[in-house]
Amino acid sequence: MGTFIDKIKEEFNGYSKSVKIALYIMFFLTAGFIVFGIQILFWGLGYTDMSNNYPFGQWIIGDLGLVALGGGAFTFGFILYIFRNDKLAPIINSTVLLGFLCYLFTFVYLVFDIGQPLRAWFGYTYPNWGPHLMPASMLTEVVWCLTLYFMILCVELIPVVLKHKVLDAIPALRYIGHYLHRIMWIFAAAGTFLSIFHQGSLGGGMWGVMYAKPEWFRPDFFYLAIVAAIAGGTSFMALCAYMAGKVMKREIVPAGTFYTIAKISGIMMLAYLVFRIYDLIVRAMVYIPAFDRKFINLLSPYYGWLYFLELILAVIAIVMLLVKRYREQERFFLTGVASGTLAITVSKLSVVLNGSAVTNFPWKQFYAYNPTIQEWFIMLGGLSIMVLIYMWCAKYLPLFPHAAKHQAAEADTPASH
Repeated sequence: MGTFIDKIKEEFNGYSKSVKIALYIMFFLTAGFIVFGIQILFWGLGYTDMSNNYPFGQWIIGDLGLVALGGGAFTFGFILYIFRNDKLAPIINSTVLLGFLCYLFTFVYLVFDIGQPLRAWFGYTYPNWGPHLMPASMLTEVVWCLTLYFMILCVELIPVVLKHKVLDAIPALRYIGHYLHRIMWIFAAAGTFLSIFHQGSLGGGMWGVMYAKPEWFRPDFFYLAIVAAIAGGTSFMALCAYMAGKVMKREIVPAGTFYTIAKISGIMMLAYLVFRIYDLIVRAMVYIPAFDRKFINLLSPYYGWLYFLELILAVIAIVMLLVKRYREQERFFLTGVASGTLAITVSKLSVVLNGSAVTNFPWKQFYAYNPTIQEWFIMLGGLSIMVLIYMWCAKYLPLFPHAAKHQAAEADTPASH
């Protein structure tokens, strides 16, 4: 035990001062997640600000954001294994892990959001489909698609784990990992099919069908959420890999891979911006007037500004990622992928916060939501645990094959005198 503790201390002391500070903060948030998570699960949702007006807690923002950003996993898998774009190979392991973590903690947040976790199985078995059982529950389709895609991500993660030098030395495990890699295109295709459906349903479909809510109702919301997931997810995957390289202080992904991702993300962000502007125009001209309301009157004084922030971030991402001279400069590339990630995250904030703030009747006041300290710790603590797991895997698993090759090449190069 003493040797193990000494090894942890040695590893911790090897980090820079800024990384140590970040680790202290994440450990603190993780401790709060455990303490307040137990409180919520055992003593109920009375410790939150949830109500009939805001039936979704602070963590639903984490749910929607993580699912959307995790969309980069199915996007990269489809491009690599179906379109055979080998430029994404150096980052695919990291992408699979990030997708796995995003979906894992989506389920974690949903456990808190349910309020009665022992009844979580209701989502699988009570679809409200059939005669005299309307409206049908879209959440049933979401839960099944989420679960099945999460299982696919688990399978896709197995070859990454089996590539560890200890496991790879066992012939049977090496064969299993190699065989799974050969048939991975099947899982990539199935994952794309499942992910597209739940991205649309959870991100937009289940909100857009609410014909009593003037802020949410419109049929194109389903498709907008799919485009958003592809655009934001690709930026998020590149951002995480870039930050991992900075922490590890070495090149873990070749520049060409980052440039390819930047172009893909920039194109999809442009498609998202065009679609989003179309969405706003159609809402303002067609759907909101059907409620005898005006678009300007649906902008909450608390959260209405999120629309403008989202559009600004999307424009910044498009310029930084599509203009060649910008995306090939490190600081502009970082600005682009960070802006793309934030643009989609802010769009989910807008869905939950501004959408719930708008009343069904024009003579009522806007609602506001004030998350409790328990909600903040559960959401931020969950994200901190994700970061810690990713850091640990980046250090001990072959997430970045290019890093190992690059390091080996440097070791083989004779030192200059």
